[in-house]
Amino acid sequence: MGKRFGDVEALTPVDLTIQPGEVVTILGPSGCGKTTLLRIVAGLEASTCGTVSIDGSNPEAARRQKRIGFVPQSPALLPWRTVEANARLLQDINRSANSANLPDALELLDQVGLNDFRDSYPHELSGGMQQRVALVRAFALGAPYLLMDEPFAALDEITRAEMRYLLAALCEPVNTTVVFVTHSLAEAVFISDRVVVLSSRPGRVVNTINVDLPHPRLPELEDTPDFFAVLTQLRQALRDGSSAVDTRRTEPIQGGTGV
Repeated sequence: MGKRFGDVEALTPVDLTIQPGEVVTILGPSGCGKTTLLRIVAGLEASTCGTVSIDGSNPEAARRQKRIGFVPQSPALLPWRTVEANARLLQDINRSANSANLPDALELLDQVGLNDFRDSYPHELSGGMQQRVALVRAFALGAPYLLMDEPFAALDEITRAEMRYLLAALCEPVNTTVVFVTHSLAEAVFISDRVVVLSSRPGRVVNTINVDLPHPRLPELEDTPDFFAVLTQLRQALRDGSSAVDTRRTEPIQGGTGV
């Protein structure tokens, strides 16, 4: 699928297939169409050409079926609701979902270290704590697909590192399929099974790097030679830009989500 805004081509046709349970990061320079791509997959933006298939359905149908969770750049917490109430927000809105099969929001809050703050309000939390609540809110929906648009961009480096460790820990046991947009190379390497590199606008896939690092991903992984090797490979791919190999010519992975 591709996207134009009037005379401006934001995305050339992108061909990408994602396996169930895979964590894929979209990386590229500012203005290359990363967020546009994510919004099209989420059904929040219409593509100009091509289609998106999520388990055989279009994004709009997948959203109606509560199969997509979306985490924006801002936590977007409701100021009049407590931490626990914000964490349960999507569960409350989607009462038609089978509550017996939904994750326990309080257990998730405990897992991210916020159980003691469940009766607090957003203005009483730090930015990192607010973003933890946003993560819990998304995971509490129990959606098999989680789309994340630079959710840690506004955080300081130390808090940002803590958040990527937390995200990796949340993803491991539930086999959630994640599409993650970021500018951070370390973030991309740590959380991803695969990193898709886009060129400058108009964005197109110019390289794909498999991250064959062990699971579970623990913080000490970032100090290993293997981590630095993938980081260097990814940095070179970004430098190469449009001269890198166009992965649209390789054989796509079958199954999962198709773009």
